[in-house]
Amino acid sequence: MKNIVILGSTGTIGQNTLEVIRKGRDRFNVIGLACRENKDLLARQIREFRPEYVYFEKVDTVFERRFPRVKILCGDKGLEKIASLKKADIIICAIPGISTLKAVCSAIRSKKVIGLATKEILVVAGHIINRLSRKYGACILPVDSEHNAVFQALEGIKKEDVKKIYLTASGGPFGGRPAGKNATLKDVLKHPVWKMGKKITVDSATMMNKAFEIIEAHYLFGLPAEKIGVLIHPEAFIHGMVELNDGTIKGVFSSPDMKFPINFVLDYPRRKETPWRPIDFSSMKKLTFSSADRNSAWFSLAAEAIEKNGSLPVVLNAANEEAVNLFLQGKIKFNGIIDIVQKAVRSHRIKKHVSLEDIFEIDRRAKNKVRELVRTKL
Repeated sequence: MKNIVILGSTGTIGQNTLEVIRKGRDRFNVIGLACRENKDLLARQIREFRPEYVYFEKVDTVFERRFPRVKILCGDKGLEKIASLKKADIIICAIPGISTLKAVCSAIRSKKVIGLATKEILVVAGHIINRLSRKYGACILPVDSEHNAVFQALEGIKKEDVKKIYLTASGGPFGGRPAGKNATLKDVLKHPVWKMGKKITVDSATMMNKAFEIIEAHYLFGLPAEKIGVLIHPEAFIHGMVELNDGTIKGVFSSPDMKFPINFVLDYPRRKETPWRPIDFSSMKKLTFSSADRNSAWFSLAAEAIEKNGSLPVVLNAANEEAVNLFLQGKIKFNGIIDIVQKAVRSHRIKKHVSLEDIFEIDRRAKNKVRELVRTKL
């Protein structure tokens, strides 16, 4: 029986994780749930899964009185504590943004298995996370379908035999192409394959989500940008591929359902039969691929962040996050997101050596810079 803590239990990944656990009660036990604000859903999850510990951001004595047998944790220290519980075997990290960065570091120091769905953690602090993981012997398993697929395809393969890896992308609502000048919020949030939160759906439309996945892959697999390719694959049945020096290509196929990679992480290193809908090849009419433009703004930003490193990935992530927030608030147009991100990156003076505390300050300044750029433009 594996004891599971879910950081972000009310989000899409969290809910899918609980569905996997629901189907595997004989193998999994929830001991901790954490969320930001959705306490109605959190309350239902507590009643069903009966965790010992629950985290939310701010103290709420009324909520606490509803669950007297649950140990309620709040604030930064509370998040770090729930991520490093002695009883926990696996920590699923699925709260968007960098708010869980210190909690993930605590989980690593506690030698936990970490199912990482929050790509921002490696984007802004990949060098720190990798150093800590080596020091404490923690295991980080990618939950993102693309990285999870590449992880599976790389098993048993020597690094020197890898010519290139490929992350696939559905292309979002605009098929990986630039959107029209009058693209609305409704257009942007109409993802053809995946059901996700608003922020990541916007990132999928701008392709910045794939830019961050390239950076994440760099840290997960120790590969330079030139060995990481992106293929637009609208059907979303192949999630990642590894090209070997002998010309052989290994790929991982599954229906576009996050429960597959989540199930892999929870059961790792074993594999168990699952009830999720498999691919029916007899009804599959076609599989299409096209190469992403490496000269596009989002790809160039990812490659630059990998090459220059230091504080640049932190600024890239923060600037994009703030620009997306401003778009969701109706303060800038969709086509202005990448433009503002590029300006914020160009105006930044790179700091080569970045500590954990530096990251939060750089993040704050970059967001302020984006707001300043928008005010100046307006």
